[in-house]
Amino acid sequence: MGCKRNPKLYKLKFADGDYEGLEVTMRSVSIGEMRAMQGAGEDSGRDSFDRMADLIASHMVAWNREDEDGNALPPTMESLEDEEPALINLILSEWMEAVAGVSAPLEQPSNSGGSAPEESIPMEALSPSLAS
Repeated sequence: MGCKRNPKLYKLKFADGDYEGLEVTMRSVSIGEMRAMQGAGEDSGRDSFDRMADLIASHMVAWNREDEDGNALPPTMESLEDEEPALINLILSEWMEAVAGVSAPLEQPSNSGGSAPEESIPMEALSPSLAS
């Protein structure tokens, strides 16, 4: 019996900036698609941007984007076409980082407690035979 492929999902969360609160769930990409993503980012022009937008639209599973009236927007190319290029670039960048396995920063250690007390080490004067 073989090992069945089970595409991974990446939940991208935007915590600040113009897209604060946006969450986008993306399906994983193959090696070939990853290479195409990297190549598209290096190219310039309409063709590369169209490829990036197509790739995002074809792998976007869900998002919490709403229109001006508060209606949920579907995760489709039609919805992406109404967005600014900056959002497409941001989603692509965050998605590539997630796929490449760049870990999120580790949580900072708690500073709410005191440090562990040092053990007292008994100190005795050296005996005269060891002092010399």
